[in-house]
Amino acid sequence: MKHFIRSVVFLPILLAASVAFAVPSMKVTVFDGHGKIAFQGATNTNGTFTTGALQPGRYIVQFNSKGPSAVNGNQYALVVSAGSKKVIADVVAGEKFLGGGVAMRIDVGSGYRIAGQLMEGVLARIDPKTGQKLVWLRPVTGSNLTGRWVPADSAELVSARNLGELRREDLVKWQDHGDTEPP
Repeated sequence: MKHFIRSVVFLPILLAASVAFAVPSMKVTVFDGHGKIAFQGATNTNGTFTTGALQPGRYIVQFNSKGPSAVNGNQYALVVSAGSKKVIADVVAGEKFLGGGVAMRIDVGSGYRIAGQLMEGVLARIDPKTGQKLVWLRPVTGSNLTGRWVPADSAELVSARNLGELRREDLVKWQDHGDTEPP
């Protein structure tokens, strides 16, 4: 009975957390150098996709939204790679995925696959002056602070990540170890 009650109590928390960590599914189309479709599919709930092995050459990877309500008003980062080649778009407005979508070009070596990931709100860059990694911190509703770039190791970023969010590690701990109290 104790396990049943624990399951009933934590199921809504788990469902809410899984929705919070999921990114919207995107249609992915990979075109070869002649404009023929080499791969067609969608990103999974983690925002990733992988093609099968491809012939060497230049490819275009196109991302399109499956629905406008899923992407409007959000910012995304895209990473597409093939072997040691990597292409990154670190700030893409969600509205760009509507209509024609967002396209990225990548060169593929013999037998390599194209892998990619779509990330929501995880925007990072390297400060060209200091070489320090910076992360985009979104504005908080009700705050006078605007969106801004902060150092990746700053206390401000750690605080923002933990403010009002359930951490995935805590949910796993609760499930695996039967802990009933948050840490």
